[in-house]
Amino acid sequence: MDREDPFPYLLTLLTSKRLILGNCDSVKLFDVVQNKVLHQLRVDSKPWSVCSLPWTRAAVALPFDNTILILDCDNQLSIVKRIAVRGKVRGVAYSNGHLIVLYSFGKIETLHMNGGIVRQTNLETSGLFKYQPLSVMTEGNVTSIFVYDYNKGRIIRLDENLQEQQVYPLPGVDLPWSVLAVGGNQLLVSDFDGRLWQLDSTMGRWTRLKKIYVDSMAFCHDRHVLYCGFGNIVKSYAIS
Repeated sequence: MDREDPFPYLLTLLTSKRLILGNCDSVKLFDVVQNKVLHQLRVDSKPWSVCSLPWTRAAVALPFDNTILILDCDNQLSIVKRIAVRGKVRGVAYSNGHLIVLYSFGKIETLHMNGGIVRQTNLETSGLFKYQPLSVMTEGNVTSIFVYDYNKGRIIRLDENLQEQQVYPLPGVDLPWSVLAVGGNQLLVSDFDGRLWQLDSTMGRWTRLKKIYVDSMAFCHDRHVLYCGFGNIVKSYAIS
């Protein structure tokens, strides 16, 4: 994909055929079938996190502007709304009609789509978060929010009330880099040393999958494809 931009790609799956990419000072709508950028939108500063929303929309965090953009992503990208937030957002996710927002140094909030606070808490985390520190998974009526703590080398599972439920230390001395919930109580976690792991969040069991450096990930269940962004390149891998 695009090889000119020097900043890492952030990505999320919009539909089975389209990705939303964020890097440098732009957001792109990418068609994986045609293998081309359909539309590009310049933004005020570097995006740090992106997630898909219902109705072919996406949320993009601009931490250096203390802003979350809501984008319409139908055939081209356009800004629907700007949400002012109370700090530098390092991760944004969507669940049950709300935004889940993770700030630098561990504050996490659930927000209404107009930016109003539903609930908030401070996590016992340390250090700055990297590129994909937050992912949400719903199994039946149970919603789990997964956050990685980079310096302590662990994944934290919260419930929808932002209460800590479980901690998963990474194997050995590996440090988490990116986390993605893929359903079936399974997570994919990349580490600092370029290893991709699968975590069974029910059993707490780690399985090493492959050697791959990843900044951000998106998984397509329809195509059984994992999209990985690293540096200025996005690669795809068949996952059974």
